Amino acid sequence: MNIIKVGLFWILISLKEVQSNSNKTKCNVQNKNVDCSHLALTIIPRHLPTHATSMDLSRNNLKIVRGSTFQYFKNITDLNLGYNLIQSIDANAFYGLHRLQSLHLEHNFLHVLPVGMFDNLMCLQHLSIEYNKLQNHRDDQIKEMSKILSLTTLSYDIHQDYKFPSQWSTLSKLKHLMIFPRSIKVQFNKEMFTHIKMMPIMSLHLDRVPSISVDFFENFPKLDSISLWLADDLPKNPIDQIFRSFGVFKSRNMTNIKIAYSRFDNGFILNHNRLQYLWSICLKRLTLHELYIKDISIYAMQVFSVRSNCLEYLEISKNILLDRGGSFFTIFQNFKNLKILKMTSNWHHSRSKRSQPSRLYSLVLPQTLEELYIGDYLAADMVNINVINGHNLRVLSLKNSEIWSCEGSFAGVINVEYFDMSGWTCEKLSINLLYGFPNLKILKASGSHLGYGFVNTARAGSFLSKNLRLQDINLSSNRINSVPNGLFLSQFEHLSSVNMSQNNLTIFPMFHVSIKALKKIDLTFNSITHFNNEDIERVEKLGEVDIFLRGNPFQCSCKTLQFLRWLAQTNRVQDILDLTCVTEKGSRRFMSEVISKLKTFEISCKTKFWLSFGVSITSVIVIAIIITVVFFRYKYAVEYFLLRLKMKMKNYKELQQEYTYDAFISYSHTDAEWVKQFHDKVNSMGFELCLDAKDFIAGNGIAENVINAIDSSRKVIFIITHDFLKSTWGSYEMEMTRMHAFQKGREDMVIIVVRDKIKVCDMPEILKSMWFKITCIQWPNDDNLPYNTEEIFYEKMKISLQKKEETTLLYSRNSVI
Repeated sequence: MNIIKVGLFWILISLKEVQSNSNKTKCNVQNKNVDCSHLALTIIPRHLPTHATSMDLSRNNLKIVRGSTFQYFKNITDLNLGYNLIQSIDANAFYGLHRLQSLHLEHNFLHVLPVGMFDNLMCLQHLSIEYNKLQNHRDDQIKEMSKILSLTTLSYDIHQDYKFPSQWSTLSKLKHLMIFPRSIKVQFNKEMFTHIKMMPIMSLHLDRVPSISVDFFENFPKLDSISLWLADDLPKNPIDQIFRSFGVFKSRNMTNIKIAYSRFDNGFILNHNRLQYLWSICLKRLTLHELYIKDISIYAMQVFSVRSNCLEYLEISKNILLDRGGSFFTIFQNFKNLKILKMTSNWHHSRSKRSQPSRLYSLVLPQTLEELYIGDYLAADMVNINVINGHNLRVLSLKNSEIWSCEGSFAGVINVEYFDMSGWTCEKLSINLLYGFPNLKILKASGSHLGYGFVNTARAGSFLSKNLRLQDINLSSNRINSVPNGLFLSQFEHLSSVNMSQNNLTIFPMFHVSIKALKKIDLTFNSITHFNNEDIERVEKLGEVDIFLRGNPFQCSCKTLQFLRWLAQTNRVQDILDLTCVTEKGSRRFMSEVISKLKTFEISCKTKFWLSFGVSITSVIVIAIIITVVFFRYKYAVEYFLLRLKMKMKNYKELQQEYTYDAFISYSHTDAEWVKQFHDKVNSMGFELCLDAKDFIAGNGIAENVINAIDSSRKVIFIITHDFLKSTWGSYEMEMTRMHAFQKGREDMVIIVVRDKIKVCDMPEILKSMWFKITCIQWPNDDNLPYNTEEIFYEKMKISLQKKEETTLLYSRNSVI
């Protein structure tokens, strides 16, 4: 029964382990490097590749390291178990790691190191055990550590009244010591490291320095590099003690001194009393980082620059220095061997206001200077800057300086290969800004408002025309809507990388065809919806270039089908799995998903095209039929409107009350002889008649003459004969007259003279409509009818032509006279 219980217990444990592993993200394996960090692991995963040389298990929830856990990983040289919850390690936990060189156990909860833990680690060189709960004064712990004869780097905690163990003198190869005091009461003094004097310690890092004696470093005769990280929770600022402790190194050769992280609100001045302990050392590198230095004594720095013959690297960063403009750099000009100067991220009390900008005219540098970093320091309007002693300068970084106008240029920096102007405000820009850098290889201009500067600058496309050796261009986050014409059309034979991310570009930039070295174009987070055929053609001409397009508002529609086809075929877009697009229905999808179903998408587009095409053609045909029917049904109305429009365009003015003629005679030319007699007879009565043969204007169109005659006459007389009814112009004149009468309210202007015997049923519709509405006069053609004589006919005509006020006889509107 007990055996069954034990078996069930182990089965449950195994299932729990399997479930724990299955619920976690898989480790990242690249070549021989295994990264299992940040996975919240509670146990070390099994079945990891045994050929691994590096294994990172840091930042998980591991509590125990079991025996023989790594017995099959015989090739591991670097094992990181830091930042876990490890409370215990079995004695044989690292059995089999015969090649292990680096072991990280920092930031755990270890109380003891088991006896025999390091017995087989014959190659171990780097051990980090700081920030645990180890009692490093215990004899068993001290003895265990003394076994690591190959150790060169040790990082561990100390407590108050700590003494370096004499047993560790066996660590004859120990060169790098990193000490982490766990109490602010720790006092670094000479007696603390009495037994270390004979050891070859060359590098010492003190993570917290509450107090340090003047003679502390006397027991480190071979010390070459010091790193002192202070803290913000110390009872008082130990900065003066630290500088005095450097007096031990007088006339010594040293590579590096770094003092950092002492944020006391009152700050201090880097003056003669402090710097005097440094200029007597042949020091190559000095870093004063985030120490709240509020000012630098010009005299003290000048003395330091003259006496410090060995200094090659000087960094004073993240302090609260007082701004003195470009003239401040004159205090560094006397350094004889200074190659790198960094004055970055220093906050300035008296930085100039924008309303009263300072001007930067020149920089005086040490003659040997090769790299200058003064980012986030200057605050000025830029003018033409002359750099004195800049012939050796290769790197110039003015990153995040408050340069409010970019209308100047540089001189004296012809050998600069790296220039960083990121964070400037270049809404005002000179195309000559970079002309002073003919050998420039790397340009960093991120977040410099160049989009506005390009718009406000004539010939902005020439901005890079003098920098033909450029290899890397970064113009990200500049609010660029379109690349100026010609910006990348110079012959950049060595250009390999262009970063235009975080802008507002909508099309692919144009590059010179000779740029064959281009390997990377970053267009992420722009406003590109697709590449048109011209964009695709530009890309294909560039050779083997990788393009990055993530974060653009791409569209997946039938209009962008060509772009989708290109994406499916090309291998240039490296982040294609991260691309998304918006479909015609408004949904967002991964581009790879659309491309995987591209054939179905194409069929859908073709169906939509032919459907749309068919609907469009049908609509056009229907509209054409309607227009045709309407035209033929109302062709005279349309023509009347067009003629009116044409006459208005000729500045024609209609007669309002006075008319040129009493009547216009409309007739068939086959009746011309009779009409001539009719005209003469009526004319003799005192009426002025318009007749085409004598009154139409030569050169004008017939239709235009007809409209003119109708407009100029009080009446229109239609001579109706069989030939007239057959005449096209007769019908035309009747339609124009009817339209005119309708438009002008002159329905009584028509007089119809029926000369031949014509039945009403044989008349056309237009004549019928007039026949029943107006007065008609019959030409006498039947002698048997009473009163049917020419005299009566012309008397009736005279009455019809008289003006209303002259008319005395009334006739019925629907009777035939």
